[in-house]
Amino acid sequence: MMSRYREVAEIVLRYLEHRGRLVRLSITYLLPRIAHFLRDQFVTNYLMICMNHILHVLKIHAECSSGFIALGEMAGALDGELINYLSTISSHLRDAIAPRRGRPSLEALACVGNIAIAMGPTMEPHVRGLLDSMFSSGLSLTLVEALEQITESIPPLLPTIQNRLLEFISTILSRSHHSMPRQLASVSRGHITTVTPQVPELSGSALVQLALRTLARFNFKGHDLLEFAWESVVVYLEDEDGATRKDVALCCCKLVANYFSAISSTQFSPSRINRTSGKRRHRVVEEVYF
Repeated sequence: MMSRYREVAEIVLRYLEHRGRLVRLSITYLLPRIAHFLRDQFVTNYLMICMNHILHVLKIHAECSSGFIALGEMAGALDGELINYLSTISSHLRDAIAPRRGRPSLEALACVGNIAIAMGPTMEPHVRGLLDSMFSSGLSLTLVEALEQITESIPPLLPTIQNRLLEFISTILSRSHHSMPRQLASVSRGHITTVTPQVPELSGSALVQLALRTLARFNFKGHDLLEFAWESVVVYLEDEDGATRKDVALCCCKLVANYFSAISSTQFSPSRINRTSGKRRHRVVEEVYF
């Protein structure tokens, strides 16, 4: 293959404008694999033509999903070589994640995370510009996974994403109980931007369960969430849905474990915590275990 790389690449590129939709989708799928096989030769000879093709595919509604998947994989294959395309890519991502009509593209959401992994801090200003669109698309597993990838690859964005995601979760849990969203003054150290998400694909118990799982698994280091759990999470232990009750119990156990782990890793002992907060934390433990 290495000795015939140029021959194979040029055969594939001949079909970029094929009339058959399935053929075009297959070619879009192949481009990142060609890039990964011989990276340097691909960058020198084929990067421009392939990126022009992918950017064109992003404009075609019926094919843009394959374009975003290929784009994320291309970023992973080429590391920082897409830096000159980031502004254009970000524009396409924004339009697909928060379209004027139709549903948000989950492939575009996943693409943001993949590019963040590949580009690292270089992607920070572009991701900052995409956060409003990402959160407006509604809570989904794809969003959570993309945010995890972003916070791991671009640490300066962690506090902002933590605050916005906590407000997002608070809104979901509060709306599910037909009450006004609570402000998380006791949860966050900084300012929280109020989020008013669009109606997501998930709803009802499924949406609540995803919110609870996200609260348990996401990196909320630096936030004491036990008081929030007492105010907004423990109430779901009485939910009629058994799966929801299970997720509540697991979430609270995880938050309690995180709390005591944070205490043990600092110079402050539990006795230094004020009594009022301590009582509320104790109630959370009682609700879950007893």
